Amino acid sequence: MPEDIGYINARIRGMKSHLLDDDKYEELLSKKNLSGFVESMKDTPYKDFLPPSYPEPSLKEIIEGVNAEVVNSLGKIMKFSSGTPGKLLSHVTQRFTLSNIRAIIRGKMKKIPEDEIKEALFPVYPLDMPKIEELLKKETAFEVAELLITWRIKLPFPVTREILKMIRNEDLSETEYYLEKGYFEGILNELGNSQDDSIILHVLKSWIDMRNIIGSLLLLKYNIKPAGKIKYIEGGYVGDRILKRLSEAINLEEGLKVISITPYRKIFSNGGTDISSFEKRFEESLTAWAVEGFIKDPLSIAVPVAYIFSKYNELVNLRIIIYGIDQEIPPLEIKKYLFQYERL
Repeated sequence: MPEDIGYINARIRGMKSHLLDDDKYEELLSKKNLSGFVESMKDTPYKDFLPPSYPEPSLKEIIEGVNAEVVNSLGKIMKFSSGTPGKLLSHVTQRFTLSNIRAIIRGKMKKIPEDEIKEALFPVYPLDMPKIEELLKKETAFEVAELLITWRIKLPFPVTREILKMIRNEDLSETEYYLEKGYFEGILNELGNSQDDSIILHVLKSWIDMRNIIGSLLLLKYNIKPAGKIKYIEGGYVGDRILKRLSEAINLEEGLKVISITPYRKIFSNGGTDISSFEKRFEESLTAWAVEGFIKDPLSIAVPVAYIFSKYNELVNLRIIIYGIDQEIPPLEIKKYLFQYERL
């Protein structure tokens, strides 16, 4: 497999032509039922993964189909990427693996039904759907952790006795904190000083900040002071001094004032209180940054990173549209929740 970033980026540029454009989204939003949605996707790569349009397919079949296409596309990238570029890209895709493991462990601790846990998952190599199915069959979170260890696959966090003890004791908040901390610290310690490393570093630092900020705002929305309720992960752009001020805020308004002096002030400046909209604008902002890098530097790791972000956002948009059609939500209402960003 070629290690040359030029080869990898040439392949990515070929794949980007298959990303859905705004006209296709408008077409999908106009559909009245799921059969119409599937029919409209017959001129896209998703056609090979979706069920027949008649008789009308189930919501589950369509969601599984769009998931499978995106997993397949990202899997292709990892297969033709090797060496240093492949390793850097795996730092990004491992975030999905971390989210899947965290969701399964949380689901098992909270006794959430398998089907509900599965709906929140996005299987990517090395934790593909067959492995996820095996994990979902386990009764407890600790059994999930034990099975993960036996597979000897590369996990996005170190498996320590402390983490296993937390999982066995079903200490959810501590478990999630140490899983995320292990992921971020492991990658930050590996990254070097090259331009491509700096691109991945920016992604990681941004994700750390959003984890810390959104976690605090979720508490402040209910007038719960973050101090003592959330453990911050170090390494983001937002330093200890600002995080300390954020932890001492007593309500959402005060928390947003603290954030107004950070690099993320534009994301949180509309005066709203919807935390999910803040997360959405952050993802849009990070994708826009990656797309800009794609355009400016055709020989950097920003090209596949921008594609990965765009493809994942495409999946989120498609799932929103599918659920909206199924629930007979008006197209204009569905559109409010779609990711808006410059297309590749």
